[in-house]
Amino acid sequence: MITNIDTAPVAEKPSLVPLTKMHAGDEARFCRADLRCEDCDLLRAMGLTDHCTLRICRGGEPCIIEVNSTRLALAAPLARRILVTPLGDHHQPTR
Repeated sequence: MITNIDTAPVAEKPSLVPLTKMHAGDEARFCRADLRCEDCDLLRAMGLTDHCTLRICRGGEPCIIEVNSTRLALAAPLARRILVTPLGDHHQPTR
């Protein structure tokens, strides 16, 4: 048997999902947004910063999230362009 000792196990990359695929009560980590600079600046000012943790308060239209004890209501077209990494084992994205 030949083994390669230089090969470390590859960590599984977390899957990115649009905010609109999350359910009420789910938690996620913000990863990126495909938005205009002005929109990104506004969301950043309201607490949606790189790798912050957020909780989904309500899915649908509007999508309501909580970031650092602040709730934000996001229109579905905006929420669809925000990609997050689900946290916890209970999340099953909608299809």
